[in-house]
Amino acid sequence: MAISENLLLKKLSGHIGRQLVVKQYGDKTIISKYPDMSKRKLSPKQIRVNETMLEANAEAKRILADENLRNEAQVRLNVTRNKLYTSLIKEYFKNTTISAGEKVEGKLPKR
Repeated sequence: MAISENLLLKKLSGHIGRQLVVKQYGDKTIISKYPDMSKRKLSPKQIRVNETMLEANAEAKRILADENLRNEAQVRLNVTRNKLYTSLIKEYFKNTTISAGEKVEGKLPKR
């Protein structure tokens, strides 16, 4: 980890080529190595949430791809089209139980 006083890096934040990470802490610019996340261990609940998010994403994309389903969902959720995807994800999570060990299917139509 290095602290830089370079003017070019003063307002920069993010990663560069998945090799370096530039962070801002107060008035200091920190340059560090990109983190290796390959050996991380996820808890069972994190794994369930990740799986549920994958399912919610697939369901939302399926609904958005069909014009009739998209219009029905937009009326049902009472949102504009640009907020429909997020609302569909929220609805899927609301209708799915994650904290209990098993998932309970929600009220979304399966077509």
